[in-house]
Amino acid sequence: MTEELKTNGVEPVWPVPHAKVLIGVSILLYSHEFVQSFLTFWTALMTSRFPGFSLEVAYKFAYRRPVHMAQEELAQHAIAAGCTHVLLLDDDIYDVTPEDLMNLIQADKEVIGGIMFTSKFPYAMCAFRRYDIKTKVKDQPILDGIARLYEIPPDQQVGVQPADLIPFGFTLIKTSVFDKIDTPWFHCDTQAPTDSWFMDSIMDKGIKPFAHFGVWLNHAGCNRTTRPFLVQMGMAVNQANSSKVIVITKEEMQRHQLVMDMKMKDAEEARKLVEVGETKFYNLTPIGNGVVTPK
Repeated sequence: MTEELKTNGVEPVWPVPHAKVLIGVSILLYSHEFVQSFLTFWTALMTSRFPGFSLEVAYKFAYRRPVHMAQEELAQHAIAAGCTHVLLLDDDIYDVTPEDLMNLIQADKEVIGGIMFTSKFPYAMCAFRRYDIKTKVKDQPILDGIARLYEIPPDQQVGVQPADLIPFGFTLIKTSVFDKIDTPWFHCDTQAPTDSWFMDSIMDKGIKPFAHFGVWLNHAGCNRTTRPFLVQMGMAVNQANSSKVIVITKEEMQRHQLVMDMKMKDAEEARKLVEVGETKFYNLTPIGNGVVTPK
């Protein structure tokens, strides 16, 4: 039976009334978990209705090739098919839903992704900003010191927020973006991965990437529920191997955190000065009409 997604009993007013989306998946590891998750997601898409909204959707897998080459191919297919968007989905992202996709679409941003954590310790939240916006995202790994990237501040982890770096775990890109950036659209090297290069490419053209804090992802088993336990286990494993751990006191950790908080505050203030007039950049209000919520 076709299921109608509920919107709190209110007939939605869609900011975007129509979308044609290619779901593009770079397949490196064809796991049972991903197959089951994707089939569930696809079945839900095929059996859901969105009153007042027209959604055309297809999917394509790109098998066992360098990720940036697979992403280039998927974007080309989306454009050739006349799609409005390409959704890049990694093969270790599980449990996504039609609501997640609709929330990205209705945010109506050129590049926007859900929130995931790294799959390894310390399981950082992958929605980053630069301490120094004059530097390139792709150059962050080779910069000295730890003040390179920071997670979007806790008080802004709501609704749709601008970022400097989001991964391609579950990221929606308008195909019109590819008309504005140079080819190849996706690139990587030994210094930085494809997402870092892509973010530099679009930001050089004045396009901002966004992170959606209404779309939380399961990255290879790490999600909002499991993350606290995984962090504790990771700390225990690292502490057991003292040769790889620098032991610091609670007081030293507090001083370190204070310094980093001050650096983050300074970076946020500097960003506001650069982004004069960009009121949406600091809008902490979640999206209103058009956000799809589960029943």
